[in-house]
Amino acid sequence: MKLCTNFKCQSRISTIVFLAIISRLFTWFIAFLSVFLIDAYDSASDIILVDESSGIIQKLFNSSFHVFLRWDSFYFLHLAEEGYVYEQEHAFFPLFPFLARLLGNSLFLPLGFFLTYKQILLLSGVLIANASFVLASVYLYKLSIKLFHDETFAFITALLYILTPSCMFMSAMYTESLFALLSFLGLNLFVSGKLWSSAFLWLLASLTRSNGIVFSGFFAFNLLIKDINRINLIKLVVRLIKTIILCSIVFLGFGAFQLYGFDQFCIYATPIRPWCLQSPFPFLYQYVQKQYWNCGFLTYYEVKQIPNFLFALPMISFSFFGIYKYANYDYKRMISLGLQSSHPLEIIKEISNIQKDKHILSPYFSSDLLPFIYLWLILLLYAITSMHIQVITRFFSSLPTVYWFASHLFVTSISKNSTELDKKFGYTVLYYFVLYGWCGIVLFANYFPPA
Repeated sequence: MKLCTNFKCQSRISTIVFLAIISRLFTWFIAFLSVFLIDAYDSASDIILVDESSGIIQKLFNSSFHVFLRWDSFYFLHLAEEGYVYEQEHAFFPLFPFLARLLGNSLFLPLGFFLTYKQILLLSGVLIANASFVLASVYLYKLSIKLFHDETFAFITALLYILTPSCMFMSAMYTESLFALLSFLGLNLFVSGKLWSSAFLWLLASLTRSNGIVFSGFFAFNLLIKDINRINLIKLVVRLIKTIILCSIVFLGFGAFQLYGFDQFCIYATPIRPWCLQSPFPFLYQYVQKQYWNCGFLTYYEVKQIPNFLFALPMISFSFFGIYKYANYDYKRMISLGLQSSHPLEIIKEISNIQKDKHILSPYFSSDLLPFIYLWLILLLYAITSMHIQVITRFFSSLPTVYWFASHLFVTSISKNSTELDKKFGYTVLYYFVLYGWCGIVLFANYFPPA
């Protein structure tokens, strides 16, 4: 079928856009209301935004938008206004603050008659984040249709994305929504066979968040592993060269940002920073993460961090369960990189194409999901060993597998043949998305963890 050209598909896209916008307004309203009911742990945003000569419009803006300026948002606001001044700011990548500054210095420049420059930049960042969220929900829907050819499953997936447990972070001056948009758009192009276009989209993703570089694995899987039993040596060499070029494009954004940091602190700084001499290839991002944020292999495994592990436990458990269910369905496919299967070929085709049959197997078990599952597994292992574990929920906000597995559980729970256990799993996930997301809005708006 022609994807997203029929009336039903277009109607669902309109519904997704409408619900995504409503969800952003609802998120703001809950955050706005909560600050009047709860004493915030920190009032730093009020101090930063307030000017002694503030007029009534500026004061109204502060009371409405200061809920979006929490935790890492301070860094992005400073980067948009001043650029990279401090070494620790290199933990945050440049595309998002650059876009906020570009919008603030162009389309929103006339607002300077009513708002301060900081307020204009905050407004720019918040609008970029929220617009990106709305578009990301649409492109996740389109991606799901391209992979599964199942509009209902794709629609439920998009709705679950709108209900993401990382709700508040997708609206605040954070990179999560922009990164999700670039990720989903790049995956749409990749699945459509437009590898070069997807590489350039993921280059932008690697300028938004460091984990954008992991998308290079899709090129390696698609060109080198997927058809290795059916290609000769010459084709393999050609594909290897193509893979290296594509992966280099993806890494270019990340690498350029590291080179900028090296120039700033190792070439033009006096005296140069100690990390510049630590190895033949100094790596600023790794140094900053370790020095200022205590990120490293198992460095977060301390007794005092137990509450943060409890915050992360729902997403960790959900992820392990999702990966296990996929692997358990066809363990040979999982351990052989898709080169072997535990099921006859005709069953694999049925799963991949989602035949219109009374006994359809879930789209979640499609062989097309294999590289996505590997990505989920790699990022899960990285998250639980080498980063601040409490951020795993928003870290996974751009992983489509999270929403595909949630959709699988929900669809299974409402099917005619569902068991009582299926229903419990499906509705538990739905409750988790909603309740964790709503609680997160209140906690974030009042400067409480997790962040």
